[in-house]
Amino acid sequence: MSEIRVVVLGAGVIGLTTAMLLSRKPGYNVTLVAKHMPGDYDIEYASPWAGANYFPFGKEGTRSATFERESWPELSRLAGEQPEAGIHYQDAVLYRRAKDQGTATGEWMDSLVREDPWFRDVVKNFRVLGKDELPPGVDGGTTFTSVCINTALYLPWLASQCLRHGAVLRRGIVTHVADAATLHHSGAARADVVVNCTGLSSRFLGGVTDSTLQPGRGQTVIVRNDPAVMATVSGTDDGPDEAVYVMHRAAGGGCVLG
Repeated sequence: MSEIRVVVLGAGVIGLTTAMLLSRKPGYNVTLVAKHMPGDYDIEYASPWAGANYFPFGKEGTRSATFERESWPELSRLAGEQPEAGIHYQDAVLYRRAKDQGTATGEWMDSLVREDPWFRDVVKNFRVLGKDELPPGVDGGTTFTSVCINTALYLPWLASQCLRHGAVLRRGIVTHVADAATLHHSGAARADVVVNCTGLSSRFLGGVTDSTLQPGRGQTVIVRNDPAVMATVSGTDDGPDEAVYVMHRAAGGGCVLG
């Protein structure tokens, strides 16, 4: 089989994962090109700022739900077998308030906080909370075993896996997606495939300029306290488009309040 030269644009979690998976496959010769790399902190580089955790928001039957269903076994495996990846198990509690129905946040969280979600048979230890387990103002809730990711460890781990399997990581700035094909480390010919993983930067990338992309932005703070649980609520009293969450990152990564 002839070798397939691939350039992956972007070193966020999607770009690094794409490069890692392709580099594992025989016959693929992978170069990852990015302006920002693991260890950098920049407003353009979203992944280091992520919580991050496994909360399946995708509605049943959608591509998002398919991705979430297929991602869980690997995330669970990493949490159980490879602690160096910076992923650990954490009990998740999801609270639902009836008054959030019909709000922007309530609609967004509907698939996550319902008592019969599609993922109930995917995750571990799913159950519906009893009335005596609900705080004041909450009308229902569920719990299951999820994972939380320390991105300060996970992104470098992904990069190390790329290198382990022969991928080459290069810093570079690309203004048009077609130019990426010339940046393969072999230098012998144009890449056969370019995979665009630039996220929100695709709004400004020539040949893509996807103006439909919108950022999901919020405010977070990291504290030392360990709440011993990962939690979210279907809405807040601060506004119909506000959400709140708590998650404790693995391996000393602190607790994210969002």
